[in-house]
Order: sequence, then C-alpha cells, then structure tokens
Amino acid sequence: MKENVTQAFNFQTNPQIQGDDDGFGTQGRKTKQKKEAEEKVSKIKVYRGPQALELYLQSLQFILWKQCYTLIYNMGLPQEFEDVVKGLWALRLDKIDLGTEEAILHSSQETSRLEMDSQGGRGKERLSRTKPVPSLIDSLATCYLGIVILRLPISLGDLHQWAYKEDITYVRAVRFVPTVMKEKLPAQYLEALDTQSILEVDDIRKAVQELSLFYNQDVIKLTMPAINHPLLLFRYIRDLALPLEIYPTVRRTAKLLNVNFSFSQSNTRQKVSYFPEVALMAFLVIAVKIYYPFDTIDRHPRSLNDPGALAMDWEYWCQLQHDHDSRATAGGKLGRGNEIKVTESETFGLSGDQVDEYLDWFEKTYVDEQRARNHPRGYPEQLLDIFPTGKPGGSIKTPIHPEMERQTEEKALQHKLKAVQENLKLRKIIPDQDGDDVPSGEPINRLGSYYKRYRKVEALNPSAKSFHQAAAGLIAIKLHTLLVAVTQVESKLLAFRKRQLKAVEESGAEEAGSQNEGDETE
Repeated sequence: MKENVTQAFNFQTNPQIQGDDDGFGTQGRKTKQKKEAEEKVSKIKVYRGPQALELYLQSLQFILWKQCYTLIYNMGLPQEFEDVVKGLWALRLDKIDLGTEEAILHSSQETSRLEMDSQGGRGKERLSRTKPVPSLIDSLATCYLGIVILRLPISLGDLHQWAYKEDITYVRAVRFVPTVMKEKLPAQYLEALDTQSILEVDDIRKAVQELSLFYNQDVIKLTMPAINHPLLLFRYIRDLALPLEIYPTVRRTAKLLNVNFSFSQSNTRQKVSYFPEVALMAFLVIAVKIYYPFDTIDRHPRSLNDPGALAMDWEYWCQLQHDHDSRATAGGKLGRGNEIKVTESETFGLSGDQVDEYLDWFEKTYVDEQRARNHPRGYPEQLLDIFPTGKPGGSIKTPIHPEMERQTEEKALQHKLKAVQENLKLRKIIPDQDGDDVPSGEPINRLGSYYKRYRKVEALNPSAKSFHQAAAGLIAIKLHTLLVAVTQVESKLLAFRKRQLKAVEESGAEEAGSQNEGDETE
C-alpha cells in the first residue's frame, strides 16, 4: 500500500469523449459515440473499503504536494522543504491500517480531535497520540512541522494567512484533485477533502500540537526541534512596531524559567502555553506590560539604559494598527480571503465592485465549467452557452504575484514602523535615591509597578485589547487563548519569584544563626 500511495502522481487521465454537440439534430438515430459515453458512465466505479482509503490518501498526498510546490516556488522556501515533508508523510503512512474502516473521517472540519478539559477555563487540552486517518488540515500541520525542522523564521500566522487567502491550496482543495481520482472516491472522502466552513484561528495550532505528539510515539520517537525563536521574536517585535530594546528582556525572562521553545512531549494533557510560538508571544506580551503598560500612570526609569526609557502612545499605535489591518478593504473592497465569510443576508448590501469580487472568487472556487462540458454526466453544451461564465468581453483579472504583494506589505509595515518610532517620547529619568523617594518624600513609580493581569477579555481596555488582538493574530490564535497563555506564564514567574524570596530568607536565617552561635562561643 505504501508504494502505491507514494506513486500517487503517476496516473493518466482518461481520454475525453468527443461528441457532436451532445447529439443535437440526431433525434431518432443512435450514434456510436453516444453509446460509448453511456457505457463509460455505467462503468465508473466508486471504490469502497481499503481501496477507497488508499485512493483518499493518494488524493491528500497530491494536495500536500501542491502545498509544498507553492511554498517553495511562490513563498521562497528552500528545496529541502519538500524532502522533509515527504519524510514526515512517509512516517505517517506507515502507521495507517487500511483495514480500519472506522478510522475514516466524516467531516473535513474534524481538524484536531482535541477536547478541552472537562473543568474548562484552565487552558488544558487533552491530546491523542493515536492519530486516525489524516484530515485536510493535517496537511497544513505537516507543512508547519517541516518549517520547524528546517528552523525557518515562518510563523503559524503566516501559514494561516496563506491558506486563508488561498495563496496555498486549502479552501476547497478537492477541486485540485484530478477528476479521474474524484470519480472513484466515496462521498465521505470527497467531503473530507472539501472545506465546509472557514479556517478558524487556533485550528492549525491544535492540529500541529497533536501531530507533534504523534511523531513522538514510542515507535517513531521523532522529537521536534525548538522553533527559531530569536528570528521569530524579532519578527513579532517588528510586525507589532515595538521598540527593539524589549528584545533582550524577553530572552532573559524566558531563560529564568528555562524555556527553550520546543514542543512538549511529556504528557497528553498540555497547557496552551506549551506550544512554542504561543509561549514566545506570551513572554513578549508580559515584557510589553512591564515597560509599556496600557494605563496612564506615570512611571520613571532609573537611567536612559532602561528598556522602558521611551513611552508608547497607545492611542496613536491603535490608530496606525487599524489603518494597517484595513488596507485590504480600503476603497470599499471586499478583501482577499473575506469572500468565504459573506452570508446570504450580506449579499444584498454589497456594492457593484464587491459583487464582482465575490462572483470572481465563486467562479474560481466552485465553478468547473470544463468538467461540466466534458463529463459524460455534465450539462448539455447548449445550456452552458446560455449562461456563460467570466466577465463580459472575455476580460480576465490579472492575478497578484506573491512577490509584488510581499513588497506592498513591506512598504506598509515600514510606514507603520516609522510613524510609531517617531512618536515615541522620553520618560522623565529619576535615578536611585534613598528609599526610592523624590525630595518631596513621595514614592517613585518604577517600571513594572502596578502591573495589571488580564484574565478575561472583558477586563482589557481598548488599547490593551487592540494590542492583544494584533499579537494573537500574528500566531493565528484566539484572543482568549493568548490571555490564558499569558496568565499561565505569569503564574510561573510569580512562583519563581516566591522561590527566590524564600531562598533569600532561608539564607538570611542561616547567616543569622551562624552569627549567634559565634557570639555564644566567644
């Protein structure tokens, strides 16, 4: 079976049946071509059982190959990426039993098979090490693990955006499967290769976290390396337009807890902060809350060398972030990736240009005119000609090249960065004094004082909410998930601080006891 699946691309399509305008004007006469077409229709066989499962795996492998091809030749990933993904996929196939019919997926959105802890709200997830037949989202998870193995500075949010905007194959991936294969797939497998709903944030993260556990089974024992956190952290700071001075603080804070940003494989019940990118972003958020808090309390650094010597204008930052995020929908555009979110009631409020955008997307995603014309069971050609597809005059919309889009994105990011950096203001510097008091005797608010912990989304003020949403979007997780992860890391830091204070107290008690013993001896 494994050899057959790995040869999924070595197939030949059936020859097309040429007809004479579907027999127009031949009423009362039988033609040989029409008879051959009818015989071919009757001979189409839908596979069942292990044969159907093997064909499904071949179809999913074809989709995975298309994703790798796009990531290499359009997104600039190295050629070794395909070999790494191929190796991960081969290991996956070795653990699939073709005789287990119950492992068949019945929904393409059964993405990760994770169940939240029954007590809820604690940010723990129950993961399964026994993976059934892979689903469509597992192809994205496999690509991400390939990125991690090569230690490329590509985040989970990048992969989510590429799939969401259809830069890589995911939305209705079944349309890319050759017809000769789709004809023989049962309905449940065709549904598993289709997308019935929007790719939500957190979906890929859950699938990756479960897949990493699968590869760490006793039989495989493949431990994933740590993510390239130095470069990813730099990207987070840059994309969020934060001062670069915060970079060493994040690294030092993570080092205090001995966090190396690798995948945890210790047990099946994991906290969301165990995911490497989530943990890295949580440390960054904590550092921002220490040095650039979201309130209006005046805090004073001890010197110009403090990371928080400059103050952020969060209202101005929120305005720039909103303008940056709304570029895709500027000028009344629908925006790439937003077409699938349009509901029936919203269609009546679309402008003319938005309707054109939506219909262009719908035609590309759902309409397969070539198949309708050539398939023996397709519609008559005369009927198709009455309702032509495409724009009048045969004009075709020029697709946006990925490189041009990246250049446009880079210019927009540079504009945001420059605007935020120019608006930074220097805080009043107050050096250390006895008792940390100013000459008037009033206490000095230092950086980190009045630290605010946000446990719920409702507790966030507008500036804090805007920043947390932008941070969560960079790694494709929900806002609530990020708050849970930050709370978990804050609890670890608090426990570390308590251990430090306890050790200092014990050390002081031992020194005092030794001194008393010496006095008694004298």
